[in-house]
Amino acid sequence: MKTNYIQLLLGGCLLSLCFTACYKDRGNYDYHEINEVSGIKGINDKYALLYGDTLRIVPEILSTEAGTDTGRYTYQWEALIEGTARLADDAPIVVLGRGRDLVCPVKLRPAPYDVYLRVKDKQTGVEWFKKCKLTVQSAVYQGWVVLCDVGGGTRIDMVTRLGDDDKLITDVLAFTNAGMPVRRQPKQLLFAYRPAAHQFYLRSAEGLERIDGEALTWKSTYNIRYEMMSPAGADFAPDYFYNNASLPGVDYVIAGNQVFHRSMMMGASAFGAPVNYVDEEKTPFRPAPFVACGMGGALLYDQDRQRFVAHDPMFGTRCSSLRDGSLFSYNTGRDMVYMTYTGYNWGDVYAILKDKAGKFYTYCMNVGGSGIKQVHYTEMTGAPELDKATAFSVSNQLGYVFYAAGSRVYEYDVFTNKAWLMADLGREQVSVLKCLLFNPYGKEFYVNLSNSLVVGSYDPSRPDTENGAIRVYSVPARNEQLQLTWSHAGLGKIVDLAYRER
Repeated sequence: MKTNYIQLLLGGCLLSLCFTACYKDRGNYDYHEINEVSGIKGINDKYALLYGDTLRIVPEILSTEAGTDTGRYTYQWEALIEGTARLADDAPIVVLGRGRDLVCPVKLRPAPYDVYLRVKDKQTGVEWFKKCKLTVQSAVYQGWVVLCDVGGGTRIDMVTRLGDDDKLITDVLAFTNAGMPVRRQPKQLLFAYRPAAHQFYLRSAEGLERIDGEALTWKSTYNIRYEMMSPAGADFAPDYFYNNASLPGVDYVIAGNQVFHRSMMMGASAFGAPVNYVDEEKTPFRPAPFVACGMGGALLYDQDRQRFVAHDPMFGTRCSSLRDGSLFSYNTGRDMVYMTYTGYNWGDVYAILKDKAGKFYTYCMNVGGSGIKQVHYTEMTGAPELDKATAFSVSNQLGYVFYAAGSRVYEYDVFTNKAWLMADLGREQVSVLKCLLFNPYGKEFYVNLSNSLVVGSYDPSRPDTENGAIRVYSVPARNEQLQLTWSHAGLGKIVDLAYRER
């Protein structure tokens, strides 16, 4: 009986579905097309303005219904700060205007923004969007920041970039009304990477001090003494400051026979006790004025025992000795000439050392991964004027060593032991060579710049107020000639340079 009942019930359901399928829908469905915005013209893909300038955009609304009155729409212009530039107190959306045409004095803080025009049809309720990019800049938002020696005094010039245009600001700290007293004997300028709020550090005869990275302003409390855990006297004048983009917030200061370290990544806001002790040795070593640091560790050089030593950049309170590898001994018996961290091979360190006979050697170690590993070693033979070199750098992309002697720039290939003259600037003297590293999140401009060679020079026959020049060269493979991609002249006598990136 139960089986018959189930069969009867299923049959009734099927019959009901058949009648439903045959039912004629007698409703009134009069379909018609509605107005649509088929395009929005008159809006550029990107805009770059100085803070306080007026953003003017007059869009043209194209609709599918010819002659549609644009008054039938509502409009709203919105700005959203890009995620990588967002700070905790930034508003999620800023309304710039509610009319079709945008005339807006820009009061947004300097940063990159996504700007949206929202167009809504009041009759249908349908909404359309048009997006563009807006970069709000201060006059010192982005560009080359250059340390100059003008009559023995310190002057900082800036080639600031607005969109695709460059403008030279001589004595940029006077331009920003920074209020920093006169500094003598300029020595080093470095753009220090931080998890937030990047800073510049200036080293001169008066010591080491910070310059605000946003507005290029200064305070008396920006002296490095205020960043030391132990009290430092007014005469505290470090010999070297180190930071790079690979580990933002990891800093080293070398002052005389002491090395100080801090890791903001680990919560240390101040430099602690000196770390230039090796293993259980009781006597501190005398450091060379170089540090090279990556994820796998930091390398320093003990000038007393002429050896490389390692330091843990996150937690290390002292240094450790290194076990010799298959390529060379870390106890070199040689004097250090130059050392740098590079982007080549994901973190190779290049160190150039010189022996008592005047021969030069390149030691390559990788610190980009787990630990410190030897990767290459060679005597630098066939290198013209290497004994006269006053500046060095290493290509982040190809691993070539660049060095400058007088007006000439050479490229040395450590893998083939050959050298090439790449540039001769005539009367100008090359004072700076840089292959810069950035933290640019893959932006093409910075990728190209990190693969370039930057040359700072000056013409001693001209006044040191305006005899400096910057040149940027692309570095081709196969040891081909450098290609000049950008230059700017009219700066002071160049001592050092950095780039204020965004």
